[in-house]
Amino acid sequence: MLIEHLRRRLHEREAQSLRRERRIAESPCAPHQRVSLAGEPARDMLAFCSNDYLGLANHPELIEALADGARRFGAGSGASHLVSGHSRAHA
Repeated sequence: MLIEHLRRRLHEREAQSLRRERRIAESPCAPHQRVSLAGEPARDMLAFCSNDYLGLANHPELIEALADGARRFGAGSGASHLVSGHSRAHA
């Protein structure tokens, strides 16, 4: 009975175009981004929801600095700073 109720409510939301679907970002964070929905081809969209305020997310020097940091310090965060300390980069 509960499952049927939930199915009915979900169907109602779908009929009203209120069901949310996760989009897949097919390109890096940028003002213009390629985005797709499951089973549909990607399309170019203007991204008003980015937090890349300064447009630096794809800057080559920033990407290289991030890669260099990962090579030097690894990609794992480890435990809490109070348990195992923190890296030289954080200090």
